[in-house]
Parts: sequence; C-alpha cells; structure tokens
Amino acid sequence: MKTKWCCWWLSTALITIYLQCGGVTSQNATCILVDDEIDLPFSEHKICHIPGNTSGITVVVKNVSMATQFATFQMHTRDKSLTGSLTRAPSTGTTMSSRSVGLDWIPTYAQDTMKVYVSSELKDGVPALFTALPYDAGVNNSLAPVPGGCNQVFMLEDDPTLHINYDSGYQITTILFAAANVGYPRGEFEPVCDVADSPRYRLEYDFYVRFLPLTDPSTSEVFTELKRMMTVEEIEKYGKKIKTFKHKDKPLITLMTYEGHGSIYNIIVKDPMSLHRKAAYVPVLSYACNMTPHHGYNNTDMHCQLSVTVDKGTILVYTFAALAGFVICYFGHRLFFLELFFFGALPFGFGFHMVFVANTSLSHIAISVLTALFGTIGGCAFMGSYWFFGREMPTMLLIALDTGLLFSSTLFFTPFGTLDVWHTTAAYGLTLMCGILIVPVVLILFPKWLFILSSAFWGSYMIIASFSYFLGGILQFIIINVVRRASVPGYEAAYLVTPFRVIDYTLVAMWPLLVLTGTLIQRKLVEGRPVMPPCPYKVRKNKRRPSSDEHNANTSPRRLEANENSSLLDNVIN
Repeated sequence: MKTKWCCWWLSTALITIYLQCGGVTSQNATCILVDDEIDLPFSEHKICHIPGNTSGITVVVKNVSMATQFATFQMHTRDKSLTGSLTRAPSTGTTMSSRSVGLDWIPTYAQDTMKVYVSSELKDGVPALFTALPYDAGVNNSLAPVPGGCNQVFMLEDDPTLHINYDSGYQITTILFAAANVGYPRGEFEPVCDVADSPRYRLEYDFYVRFLPLTDPSTSEVFTELKRMMTVEEIEKYGKKIKTFKHKDKPLITLMTYEGHGSIYNIIVKDPMSLHRKAAYVPVLSYACNMTPHHGYNNTDMHCQLSVTVDKGTILVYTFAALAGFVICYFGHRLFFLELFFFGALPFGFGFHMVFVANTSLSHIAISVLTALFGTIGGCAFMGSYWFFGREMPTMLLIALDTGLLFSSTLFFTPFGTLDVWHTTAAYGLTLMCGILIVPVVLILFPKWLFILSSAFWGSYMIIASFSYFLGGILQFIIINVVRRASVPGYEAAYLVTPFRVIDYTLVAMWPLLVLTGTLIQRKLVEGRPVMPPCPYKVRKNKRRPSSDEHNANTSPRRLEANENSSLLDNVIN
C-alpha cells in the first residue's frame, strides 16, 4: 500500500512539473536562432536572447492568411534599447530604436510572409519579448482601425507605439501617440488623413494603465505584465481605463506619477461605424523616472538615475517629519506653544514654497531651504502673536483651516479626485476651499476638540507619510499634489493615477488608529487644564502692575509724613 502511494505521489509530482514547464513553454515559446532567423507564428509570444553588436537577425512570420488586413509587430526589453526595421537597410520611415518597438506591417495583396530585421548596439546580449498580432477582416468585411496609421508627428510612417516624456522635477509623465486611420481592404490605398472630412475623425481612443505589482520586478515578471496589455481583450480585462479621446482632443495625456513605481500604458482605438472593431497600440513600460545611461555600459543601457544629494536631503526631511509628527500627534495640545509654532509654520512654508516654485528657477535644494526658513519665521510669528496679544478666535481659525487643508487634500487623493471636472481650475479651487472650510464650521464651537483633533490628525499624517516614503508608498503625495497643483504651470491637466499597493492600504488602515490613540492621550494629558492658557505677556504685565502701585504708595513723601493729626482730605486737597 505504501509503495503504491509513493508511486502515485511521484507520478503526480512529475506530471505537475511537466505541465508547468509545458505551460511556460507555450506562453513563452523557446526562441531558436536558425541562420539568424526567428520563426514567429502570429499571436505567439517568444522570449529570445539577442546577442550584442548584431545586425543580422530576421524575425519571420510565414503563411500569412489572405484575410489578414495588417499586423502589429512588437519587441520589448526591460531597460535596454533594440532596433527593429521593416526593411533590411534601415531607413527613417521604417526603423525604430526603443525599449518597446512597435511596427505596423501592411501587406500587399499577394504577400504571405512578414519580415522584421532586428539589430543591437549593446555590448552584451539582452532578452527580448517578441510577438506579432494580426488583424483580419471580420463579419460583413468589417475592418479594424490601424493604430498610428495617420502619424504626422513621429519619424515612422505608421507609428503604433506610445511615446513617453517625463518631468523629474514634478514627477509628471506625458504620453503622446500618433492618430490611427480607419481600416481599409488589403492591397488598396489608405484613406487620406490630412483633410477636413477624413474618416479617421470618427475614431475613439481609450487609454488604459496597469500598475506593476512590485517596485523593481524581474525581467520575466515584466514580460508577463506586458503580455497582459497587448491584445484588446487582455487590456480590457487587466487594465484600468483612465480616459477616452475623441477627434477634438489632443493625442496626449499627462499623468501624476510616482518615482520608481512601474506602470504599463496602452491605448485601444475603436471604430464605431465598423461594427465597433477595435485594435491595440503597442504597450510601453515606465518607472516614472528619467531613463539615463548607466555607468559601465554603453548609451543604450538605461536605468533610473536618482540625485544622491536630493535623496539624502529628502531622507533627512522625512526622518525629522516622523519625529515631529510623533510629538504633535501625542503631545501637541499639552505643549501648546509648540502646537502654535507647528500650525503657524504650515501655511507660511507651503505658501512661500508655491511662490518660489511658480516665480523662480531656483534648485530643489534652494527652494527646500527657503521653505524651511520662511516656515520657521511663520511659526515664530504665529506663536509670538498669541504670546503678546492672546487673541483666541484668530488662533483657532488658523488651526482649523490648516486641518481643513489636510482633510480636503485627502478627499482629492481618493477616486473623487479623478473626476474630469477637476481639470477646470475654478471648479477645483472652489471645491478644495469648501472642503477646507468644513473643519472650522464643524469644530469652531468645540475649541478643545479642535486643538486635540487637529494635532492628532496632522501628527499622525506626518508619521504615515514618512513611513510611506521609506517603504515605497505614495501617501506622502496627499499634500504634495495640492501644493504642485497651485504652483506648477500646466499641472491642472495631469490625471491622478493612484497605484495603491499593500503598503498603502496598510498605512491607510493605521492612520485612524494613530488619530484615535493621539486624541485619547492628549485628552488625558490636558484634563483639568484650560483650553488655551492665558496670554503670557498680559499675565506678566498684570503681575508687575500691583507690586509697582504698592511700592509707589508706600514710598510717597506725603504718606511718610502723615500722622494722627493730619487731615484725611489732605491728599485730595493738595
């Protein structure tokens, strides 16, 4: 019995391993170079190792059906550039070099073989993912639109690839694409693109994004994610739809992105007058950073390069923020004048940061130093104003507005902030201000709770924002996005794309717990104490005045000369 059980277990394990290997082979078919040729059937994915310094590899698709209208060739690497060309001798209109190469192959009437020529200028070999997706004539000869078929911007004649520009200063990613053309029968001339009544204007474009589950995935994981964003069906299944473009819209989209977080973007173009036939562009991978040459390799080996100086300064800032947040969260109202300094520094720091960003060309470090300087001045001014004047209502109002800013910023960091209406500055500004005013309207009548909740809310946010930065989250951008929206020109056009991951959900769950514990501890610490201490300057002044009056009275010459025979009205008469 034991022998039969062992044999069954061993055979099951071998079959499982075989099926797993077979599944991997079918999805990522083994690439065999025969006379520098790669045999690539339609709709099949192959991962091939491309040798360095090579220019003689040909990707061949044989036995192309007469029903095939066109095909999109794709070649992807993780972080290095390869060159693909539709002609043996590379030319401007048929050749592309990139980490994601996309080429539209339009066959002639009798053509039954597709060829793409691959070359590499890398010193070392690199794995690459190859695929070719055909689009055949459908029911009633319905034809799929040709992605990038009306390219009038980029170098290729037909360009189905998405092009990425990244602004490292404000972490804005702009994605541009070439307009598509309507489908046309094989062997015929393509419809004209640059006339007012071109049929291409009826096409619609759906923009999708998929977030990589890991901050720095391996090459195989990147290829797996790219395959999920290649075909129309898979894009609609695995991607997140961000926007639909019509013919009046510019062929570009601007996104708020987060450095080091991998994302894959793609577009589906559809023709509403051709039985809603659809076609997919070529996906592109981005880590939301500048891809610059890495030392030790040639200029086609690309990696995210971060500024070491700025990174060290940012680490220092977030470390200090975590410590300050802990003090404010749990002891803020007990340390009243420290609380005043903190809430006075916030508006001054943010305000002058916006002014410097919008009106100067200073470096990031210089702006950070000036922000800290003016924030310190503002905190001292706010603390000093209460020290000398003791005005309670202005003090409460400013703290309530600071808390309202964090509340409103958090609201705009949720799916509520992704609505298209917020691209209008007036609508965004008015709604943001309404969110800010909610806190003073609700809590101004409960001053003790206003102080305690404000300290707990802001202090706990500083804690989770610091942990988010060190753990690779994005919650630190709750306030940063609002500040950039107010200071960076063109930021209102950027779409909020929030790649929440496990660490972000964990920190979001911790936030109300920190607020609750901070509120309870502060409530206990200030029990029996006045909501706001009396004005120190007035207290000291009142203490000096009685002693001074008494001293003057006791040392008056007339007081010293008085006796039992002196008139009681002597002082009044004189």
